[in-house]
Amino acid sequence: MRLDNERPSDNIEDQRGAGGGMGFPGGGGYRIPMGGYGGRGMSLSTILILIVIYFVAKAVFGVDLLDMLNGGSGNVNGYRAPLILGIQGDYGLAPFDIRNVFHFSGGYELPFGRGKKYMSGASGFMNQVVGGWSINWSATFQGGQPIALSCPSQTAAGVACGVLYTGQPLKLGLHNDANGKLSWYGNPGAFVQPCALGAGGVPDPASVAGCLPLTGVDALGGVTQVPGPGFKRVDLSFFKDFPIKERFRLQFRTEIFNIANHPNFNAPNFGGNGVVAISNSGKYNSNTFGEIGSTRDAPYDPRQIQFALKFYY
Repeated sequence: MRLDNERPSDNIEDQRGAGGGMGFPGGGGYRIPMGGYGGRGMSLSTILILIVIYFVAKAVFGVDLLDMLNGGSGNVNGYRAPLILGIQGDYGLAPFDIRNVFHFSGGYELPFGRGKKYMSGASGFMNQVVGGWSINWSATFQGGQPIALSCPSQTAAGVACGVLYTGQPLKLGLHNDANGKLSWYGNPGAFVQPCALGAGGVPDPASVAGCLPLTGVDALGGVTQVPGPGFKRVDLSFFKDFPIKERFRLQFRTEIFNIANHPNFNAPNFGGNGVVAISNSGKYNSNTFGEIGSTRDAPYDPRQIQFALKFYY
C-alpha cells in the first residue's frame, strides 16, 4: 500500500554503511523501515519479517583435480587419463557443490512505545527511551564443499591417480593432530593408492608404502571425494529511532557481524587468493595430512561491532 505523495522507493531504504554495514548484516543490503510508512503519515503497531530458505542441491561434472580445493597433481587437463577413461571417468561432485544450505533472516519492531501494544501511552522522554527499537538478523548454515583426493605419487607417466578407500572410518572433523595443528582428516588409514607401474605394466609394491598392486585402468585409482568444513555465520543489528518532528528523525544503529565469533575454515591443502597451502596437507601419507592453514573469510574473521548515527529529513 502506498500513499499518493510517496515515491515508490520510500518503502525500502538503502542502509549500506561504511565498512559493509547493512540493515541485514551480510545480507542483501536493504532494511524495511519499521517506524511507520517511510517514517511519515502511517503507523503500524508491530512489524515482523521472516525469511527462511532451505534447499538441497547436487552439482555433478568432470572432477577437476587441479581445482584449488583438491590439491591434485600430474593430471592431464584436469583429468586422470582422458584418452583412456574419457572425461566421464572423472565424473563426480563439482568443487562448488554444497548439499545443504539453511538461511534464516528477518526483522522485528519491538512493540513498545507510543501507538504500540505495550506502553502505548508513553510520551516525551519515556517514549524516546522505550519506543523506536527494532532488530534485524541474518543466519546462514551450510555444509562443506567436496574435496577430491589425488594420489601422493603418480602410478604412470602422463596420467593422474585418485586415492581409494580402505574401508576404515574417515573420522572427519576439526581437531588438533599430532603436530598440534588444526586438522580435518582424523584417520589417514582410510585412504590408500595403487602402486606405481613398472616395466611391462607390473605394479611395484615398493613404490609407495602400503600401496595396492593394481593393473590396467585400476592403477589410476578412483574419484574419491570427502566433504570439507561447513560454514556457519550469524549477524545481528539493533536500530533505535528518535523522532524529532514529522519530517525529521535520528537513527542510532549497532551492527554485530559474526556475533558468535565463530571461524569458518578453508579445506586442507587450500591455496590461492593470497593463501599459501600447508605443504603436503593433501597427501594421506604425510604427517601434515589434513592440516588447515586459513579461514574462508577475512583473516580469522573475528567478531566485528560497528556503530552509526543517521539523520533523516
